[in-house]
Amino acid sequence: MRRVKPETSVIGRVRKTLQNLGYSEGTEFDFEVAIPYGARKLWADAVLFEGNIPVALIEAEGSESALKVGFEEGRLKAIAWNPEDPIPLLWVAAGEKDQCYRAVLPEGRVGVRYEPLDEKPTEILRPEKMADLFGDYLERQGAAFADELRYREVFQKAFRSLPSRLNDHQRCQAILNALSGKRKGLSQPLRHVVSVVSQSLSSGKPNFPLARAFRWLMRYYFRPLEKGESDPVRRYGRYFTPWEVIRFVVQAIDPKPNERILDFACGSGGFLLETAHHLSEKHKAINSEIAASLFGCDWDGGCVEIARIVLGLLLPSQKLNIIQGDGLKLHREWEDESFDIVVSNPPAGKLPKDFSGWEGDDDLPENLPNLYEVAFIVQSVRMAKVGGRIGILLPDGILTNSQLNLLRNWLLKRVQLHKIVSLPRGLFPFTPSKMAAVIMRKVKPTSTHKSVLAEVSRQNFFGQLETIRRVLGIEGLQRT
Repeated sequence: MRRVKPETSVIGRVRKTLQNLGYSEGTEFDFEVAIPYGARKLWADAVLFEGNIPVALIEAEGSESALKVGFEEGRLKAIAWNPEDPIPLLWVAAGEKDQCYRAVLPEGRVGVRYEPLDEKPTEILRPEKMADLFGDYLERQGAAFADELRYREVFQKAFRSLPSRLNDHQRCQAILNALSGKRKGLSQPLRHVVSVVSQSLSSGKPNFPLARAFRWLMRYYFRPLEKGESDPVRRYGRYFTPWEVIRFVVQAIDPKPNERILDFACGSGGFLLETAHHLSEKHKAINSEIAASLFGCDWDGGCVEIARIVLGLLLPSQKLNIIQGDGLKLHREWEDESFDIVVSNPPAGKLPKDFSGWEGDDDLPENLPNLYEVAFIVQSVRMAKVGGRIGILLPDGILTNSQLNLLRNWLLKRVQLHKIVSLPRGLFPFTPSKMAAVIMRKVKPTSTHKSVLAEVSRQNFFGQLETIRRVLGIEGLQRT
C-alpha cells in the first residue's frame, strides 16, 4: 500500500478532538505512524497510545463517501500492528463524519472482526473510559500502568461528579480541599477518592501508580480556561509537562543518592516524583534519604498542594521539602550554589514589571529581556554547584534568537552543554512554542572547559541551531 498524505482538514479536526480530550501530540498520539508489513510498511494516519502501546488507530479520509474504504484500510493496519492481538479501536474520520469500531476476538477461533460503535470519538476516547475499554488489552500487552489506569478511572469519576457550575480549575481545587479535610457534603465518588488516597498515605507503602494517576488528573489545573492574559494559566505561563519528557530528562541527568536536587518551578511535582522513583528503582535508595534530598518550590499554592500529595504517595510519612514561594528568590530559603542537580520546566512569558532579579548582579549582561525563561536560566546556574547538572526545558527561541547572544555567551562561560533534544511541536497543546530539553553541567567561569559544541563559533553558538544539531546528532523524542 503506497503512502498517501491524509486530508489536511480532516487531520486538523482529529488533532483538535484529541487535544480537547487532553491528549498531547508527540507523546500520547502521533501522525503518520509506520507499521511494518512484511518487507514493506503501512502508514497509519494517526495512532493514540498509552505509554508505548497503541490503543486506537485513526484513518482519515477526505469525504464521507470514503468511509467504507477508510474502514478497510484502517482494519488492515490495525491488524498488521499485531495480528495476534490487534489494536482494539479503529476510528474512521471521513470528511465530517466519524465512525468508531471495536475489535472483537472470537473465542476458540483465529481472526478478529471490528464491530461498529454507536458513540462518537469524543465520548469513546474520554480518558476516564480507557480502563473499561482497554484494561484487558493493556494487561495482555504487559502494560506496567494497568493499575494506574484503574486509579485514573476512580479519580475521573469523582472529577465528573462535581457540580457542572465549577470550571476545571475549581474542580481540581475541590478535590484538593476534600483531601485536606474539608469533607462536608462530598459525593460518593469523591469520598472514594479521599478513602483511596488516605489509605495509601497512612499505609506507609509507596504507591507509584496512584501518584502518577493523581498527577494525571490534576493536568486539568494546567489547562487554560479562556483566551488572553486574564486566564491565570496563560498569564503565568503555567503548563503541564508530559511524563515522557520528564522521564527522559531525569534519565539523562541520572540523579544519585545523597545528591541535593531542586525543581524551582515544580508545578504538579512530576520531576520530583520521577527523580524519587529513579533513586528508588535504579539506586535502591531508601525513602528517608530520597525525601531529604528533594527540594521543590512554586509560587502557586494549588501547585504546591498537588506536588505534596503526588510526592507523598510515593514517599509516605516523610517530611517533604516543598514550599510555596518565588523560585527566582530562592536564596532567601536555600543557599546559592548548594544543589547538585537543578531540573525544571520553568514558566513562560513576561516577568512582572517590578521584577528586580537582575539587581546586585554586575556579572550579568545588560538589558536582558524580562522573560521568565531568561530569569530561570540565570537562576538555574546560580543555584547549581560547580560540577552540578542542569536539565531545563526551553522554547527554541531562547536557543536561536540573535538578540539573546549576550545571554548565551554568559551561559557558555559557566556551563558545559551535554545535549539539546528537540521536542515535537504540539507536545504542550496550549503552548505555541516549539520546545527543547537542554542538559548541561556547571563549570567555573574562569575554566577553559571544552564544550561538545567547540567547533561552532562561540559568537553564534545558538544562532546556528542547524549546525548544533549536526554536531550533537540531535534526536527527536523517542517512544520507549
